[in-house]
Amino acid sequence: MKLVKTKELPEVGVSHNAEIKKKVYIERGEIPQLMMFGSAVFKPGQKVELHKHDTMFEVFQIVNGKAQFIVNNKTIILSEGDCITIEPGELHAQSNPFKVDVHWNYFGIATD
Repeated sequence: MKLVKTKELPEVGVSHNAEIKKKVYIERGEIPQLMMFGSAVFKPGQKVELHKHDTMFEVFQIVNGKAQFIVNNKTIILSEGDCITIEPGELHAQSNPFKVDVHWNYFGIATD
C-alpha cells in the first residue's frame, strides 16, 4: 500500500514549462506502464507548446476551471468534469486563456 497526502507533496515544474506546477502522486516505474499520475494548475496565460509522445497515451480530467487543448490542429475547450485522452503520436498543446486557474488530474500510459 502507498498513501499519498496531497498537502505533503512538493510542487515541481511540468516538463514542458517549468513555471507550471504539478504534484505527482505516482512516479514513473511504480506501476508498470504508468508514466506518472499527478495534478497541475495552469494560471491564466500559461501554456504548453505543441508536442507529441510517440509511445504514450495521456489522459486529462478537468477538476475545475476551463482549459484550451489543441489536438491535431483542432481546438477544444474543456471544462469541469471533462476528460480527454490524447493518443500516441497526436500533436497537442494545452493553455489557459481564461481569467481563472484551471486544475486538472492527469496520467500517462506507456505503449512500449
